[in-house]
Amino acid sequence: MLKLSSHIIIESDKTWEFTAVHDCVIVEDTATLTDTCELKLPRHITWEGYTSQYHKPPAKRGDRITVKLGYDGDLKVRFSGYVRRIDAKTPITLYCEDGMFLLKQMKAEPKAFKNATLEQIIKHLLNGSNIAFNLIDDNIKVGNWRITKANVSEELQELKEKMMLTAYFRLINGKSVLYIGLKYPFDNRKKGKFQHGKNIISEDFEYRDKAEIRVRVEAQSFDKKNKKITYEYGDKDGEVIKIRIDGLTAKELEKYAMQVIERYKQSGFKGSFETFGVPEMSKCDMMEIHASDGNSGTYLIKRNEVSFGINGYRQKIELGDVISTNKTE
Repeated sequence: MLKLSSHIIIESDKTWEFTAVHDCVIVEDTATLTDTCELKLPRHITWEGYTSQYHKPPAKRGDRITVKLGYDGDLKVRFSGYVRRIDAKTPITLYCEDGMFLLKQMKAEPKAFKNATLEQIIKHLLNGSNIAFNLIDDNIKVGNWRITKANVSEELQELKEKMMLTAYFRLINGKSVLYIGLKYPFDNRKKGKFQHGKNIISEDFEYRDKAEIRVRVEAQSFDKKNKKITYEYGDKDGEVIKIRIDGLTAKELEKYAMQVIERYKQSGFKGSFETFGVPEMSKCDMMEIHASDGNSGTYLIKRNEVSFGINGYRQKIELGDVISTNKTE
């Protein structure tokens, strides 16, 4: 029988290490800026060389934290980030965030851009931070853009909402890298295989044909002369997606709107499934799915919720974009 293994490293005024966890829940999601980790330490934990009559832990907000999980001593890093908040009640609970924690503390320097690219804006926002970033798509035109938010994280959220972008950190070779763009990245992704009756514990899938998905894009832009350009594309009775990107020509706006539609209208499964802690999967990884209804396909991972503790080691994975499908007739 496999034995659960863990290794928690907290880098504070000194480094604290623990090899036992009461409960741990890690949530990583391409739809949100911030990945989180909620970590409950064992009830009778001791901090070597530290005593406090108030039983207050020496860890504090802003400390670096690394969480390694696995079976039988075979550990993999599942989370790397910073302590956001500590609940000192027994059991001690640490609420942590990934690299976005730093960007929430970093002031966004105001600036007005004309006909800017996404790369120009991101370089300005991260200037002097030593934070690595990777543009998923080349030459994305943002157009006229004003940086007005208080911090870098809020400015990224503004870009997400107005341009239908994704922005999130990925852990690449032990280093947090900020990814920004329209699609899933092609680099640094693993592939896992999951099959009903073998390593799929439970599934909640709905197969949808592309023709059944109804969606419409309403796009608008103001050109260099402040003239309003609009473009609508898709199903008149479909779900409405509104986007605004200034500085585009009518042709560029049309192309952008059609790309958005293609991202939403894909045949394949929607939903999620639960599996064991291995193979370790992360958002943006690929998975080959063989479901109970006989349908199969390859998908990207949109969201993964990892749970570890007294109830075992599990992953609840939500399917993202379809790479390929094989529908049973």
